[in-house]
Amino acid sequence: MSSGHRPLLFERLGDPAGEAPTLDRQALADSVREELTRLLNSRRAGPTLSTPPTVLDYGIGDWSGLQASNSDDRRRIAREVRAAINHFEPRLKAGEVEVRQVAGQPRRLNILVSGMLRQGGQQWPVAFVLDKQDSAVEVSHERLD
Repeated sequence: MSSGHRPLLFERLGDPAGEAPTLDRQALADSVREELTRLLNSRRAGPTLSTPPTVLDYGIGDWSGLQASNSDDRRRIAREVRAAINHFEPRLKAGEVEVRQVAGQPRRLNILVSGMLRQGGQQWPVAFVLDKQDSAVEVSHERLD
């Protein structure tokens, strides 16, 4: 059994040779981080997800009117992030999604997504930190082994 992982469609389309190399564990985590960056910086077409979700639902709802200091808004953001990951990033099984406000900066937040990277029959614990800046979400990750 191979320990590598197939990259997502976007990565395969970007390969000029048309070959899909397998990914080791670190490359998988990097690939998921890049996909989370794309996913969470995209806004879906409508206010709610269709049933079942389609490519038109890719991304998250508009956060511009929400405040990190409001607990209801933080819960809404956590639900949005979890739903986007569940529907569009199958290599990450999200566990906890914690939205935290940044002290002294009411419009800034960061989000901790902990869960399991998975591929085939294997899985590894991982945490991604999503830092909401004014114009974009930056994603970083750390291994939890």
